[in-house]
Amino acid sequence: MPHYSDRTKLELHKFADALATLHEAAVVPEDRMARDSLLLRYVYTFELAWQTMLFVLQDRGDRETPRLAFAVLETGFKVGLVRDPALWKAMRAARNAVVHAYDEGVAMALSAFVRGSAMAELDRLFRALEEGTP
Repeated sequence: MPHYSDRTKLELHKFADALATLHEAAVVPEDRMARDSLLLRYVYTFELAWQTMLFVLQDRGDRETPRLAFAVLETGFKVGLVRDPALWKAMRAARNAVVHAYDEGVAMALSAFVRGSAMAELDRLFRALEEGTP
């Protein structure tokens, strides 16, 4: 692990814990309650992902990026932490869809997206942040 501040190490630890709970929810056979659990865990894992990325960027000397998800993701793309901006845009939209309204059909589609694409990208980002590589 690169030399990170204690605060960044704490954020990485929280991100790791969130990812673990997301993976736990993903292996449960899907019914409405399991889907709701997966989506809630996705929301807080996504939030910890971009917030942890901000702390890493700050440890690297970034003092310009505001504490806003879209700004952090944009800076993350510029420095190579975010490799697929379209995927992260979809991940952010999925986070917003979970938080702002509940619709069973949307929830099913979001669950499939989290299991199919988002989890792997969150795992990749965590490894990159932990190793200090883009």
